[in-house]
Amino acid sequence: MNKTALVTGAASGMGRMVAQRLAAAGYRVAAVDVNETGLAETARRSPNTTTYTCDVSDREAVEAVVEKVRADLGPIEHLVHAAGLCRVGSTLSQDVSELRRIMDINYIGTVNICQTIVPAMRDAGAGMVVLFASVAGWLPSPGLAAYSASKFAVVCYAEALSLELQGTGVRLIALCPPHVETPFLDGVRAADPGVLGGTNGVAPEKVVDAMEKAVADPKAPLFVFPGPARPLVLARRFMPNLLRKQVAKMVKPTG
Repeated sequence: MNKTALVTGAASGMGRMVAQRLAAAGYRVAAVDVNETGLAETARRSPNTTTYTCDVSDREAVEAVVEKVRADLGPIEHLVHAAGLCRVGSTLSQDVSELRRIMDINYIGTVNICQTIVPAMRDAGAGMVVLFASVAGWLPSPGLAAYSASKFAVVCYAEALSLELQGTGVRLIALCPPHVETPFLDGVRAADPGVLGGTNGVAPEKVVDAMEKAVADPKAPLFVFPGPARPLVLARRFMPNLLRKQVAKMVKPTG
C-alpha cells in the first residue's frame, strides 16, 4: 500500500487500536501522543510504525511533528485524530483552568491538527480525515459539561470543515461513539462513577469496526454513530424532554 497515515492519541485505547490496524493493513503509520511510553508499546507490535511525541494543543509542536512525519514517511494521505481529554466536574465549581485545558486539547487540538494537515490533502485533491467526536457532543449530561462543550465544538467544526471540503477530493468522517471501555473511560469511572449512570461502555473494537466500515464506504455520512449512539441522538432530536428526564434520573455525580 505504501500510504502514510497519522494517528493522534495512539498511545492507548482506540487510537492505539486504529494505529495498529492501519499498520497491519500496510500503511506507514505515524503514531502521535504525549505518552512516550504508551507509544513505544503501540509500536512494539507494529514494525512499520514510527512514534512522535506531541501535545496537540501546542500549535508549534504540531507543525514541527507534521513536518517531520512528511520528511520521514512522505505525504500524509490518511488522518485519524483520536487524541482527547476528559475531566469530571460540576458546572458551578469546576476550575476554569481545567475547562480551558479540556477545550485546548479536544477542540483547539482538532483545529491545530486539521489546519496543519488538511490543506496539503486539499491541494493534492485526495485524502481521508477521521475526527473522533463523541455522542457527548450531542447530548450533555451532569458532571461532564466541560467535556461535552468541547465535543459540541468539535461537532460544529467538523460540519463546517466538511462543507468547505466539498468537491476537493478530501473525505471527512466525524465519529461519535457513546461511552467506550478504554483506559479513557476507566479514568472517568475512577473520578466519579456516578457520571456514567450505572452503564458500561461498548467494546472499542465495535467503534473501530464502524469507523473502518464508514471509511470504506464512499457514501458514508459525515457523522457516524456506533452502537447505541444513534438512538440517543435521535431521542435528543425528537424526544428531548423525555431524554432529559431519563438522564437526570440515571446520572448522579457525587462531586
